[in-house]
Amino acid sequence: MPGSDISLEEIEHALHSGEFCFHFQPKISFQTGRIVGGEALLRWKRADGTMTPPGMFLPLAEKAGFITDITAVMLPELAEDIARLRALKSDIQVAFNVSALDLHSPYLVKMLRSFIGNQLINPGNIQIEITETTFVSQNDRIHATLLDLVALGIEIVMDDFGTGYSSLDVLSQLPFSALKLDQGVVGRMSNDSKNTHIVRSSLQLARELSIKTIAEGVESEGVYTFLLASGCNEAQGFWMSRPVPIDDFISLIKQNPKWPSSELGFLYNAWVNHLSYRRKVMDTVYTMTMTPPEEWPNMPKLDLRHSPAHCRLGQWYRDMSRAGFSEDSYKTLENVHREMHAAGDVLLKTVKAQIDTEAVIAATNDFLRFSEQVDQEVSRIVALSFAEGLRKRDHGNPAPATPSSSRDASA
Repeated sequence: MPGSDISLEEIEHALHSGEFCFHFQPKISFQTGRIVGGEALLRWKRADGTMTPPGMFLPLAEKAGFITDITAVMLPELAEDIARLRALKSDIQVAFNVSALDLHSPYLVKMLRSFIGNQLINPGNIQIEITETTFVSQNDRIHATLLDLVALGIEIVMDDFGTGYSSLDVLSQLPFSALKLDQGVVGRMSNDSKNTHIVRSSLQLARELSIKTIAEGVESEGVYTFLLASGCNEAQGFWMSRPVPIDDFISLIKQNPKWPSSELGFLYNAWVNHLSYRRKVMDTVYTMTMTPPEEWPNMPKLDLRHSPAHCRLGQWYRDMSRAGFSEDSYKTLENVHREMHAAGDVLLKTVKAQIDTEAVIAATNDFLRFSEQVDQEVSRIVALSFAEGLRKRDHGNPAPATPSSSRDASA
């Protein structure tokens, strides 16, 4: 295999000779169709100009424990790159993958705290991606490091979600604010419906946990559009842009290209969240009415909130108002949605009061009636949004602008 004879000494020499650099793959927001950030990917550009793929040297560096030296040297360079990007886009968010060995050492938090304290970057400008989830979850020192990073305001992303047996358990234990769908699972959606179900289930799980979703490995318009409709938050992949050097990434940001976007996927997200709330209420009612009151403290926790402001649907029409959309288009939805949450609160209080069966039945009917009205309003808005999207398509919207420089760059 080419490069299989690379030695640790060569890697060390390359690091200290300035042959390592970062290429950046843009991350696109499905809500706006614009670049919101990127992933910083390590590259080895030799003195003669040839590129050595990371798979040829990173495994050896990881095995030898030299990966921490690479991070220590390259993290300041990344901070400088981010500072250049911030000059163009102050809220840009750059993801950086670190190893378990990096997280085991205190220097990572110290360096990032220094960059933030010196105002070279803001906490929101950087994300830390974690892949070794099994090891991470079993190590108290690493867990403490992740909490320190979160305390700094840095997002922690679970990378390659959908590939490990322990992903769900780790997701419940560690402070992740986003999950990145594995590129293999995303890529195989075009060939196997099982992978499509995994992606859809992962998106639904993230919605339930109120964390962001990022899809990697998007290599076709069909996959992009499916993720757009499914309510994924962000995506990266060859269909939008290959990883490019910092100067090309800066040029790309300046061009401000736009890919397909839609509010429809986010409305779907909000709708699913509403259905989840309804199910939580009914599951709680059924469990409480069929269980002796002394056993209620042992019921599974469902994080049940009756305020419309905590519901994704309530957040959706609030955001629509901020975006300048006509209030008339969703005012009815806002009213019945508020009444539904109030009815849910009354229903649970009625059950807990242990009044009588008929009172519980009446409160249940009220709750379900308002919930059905919410469904009708959301269906109406979805139909209008879908029709508007089709009309825009028929009027010949321009194709997404993807500069040839980003298409032709090496991976």
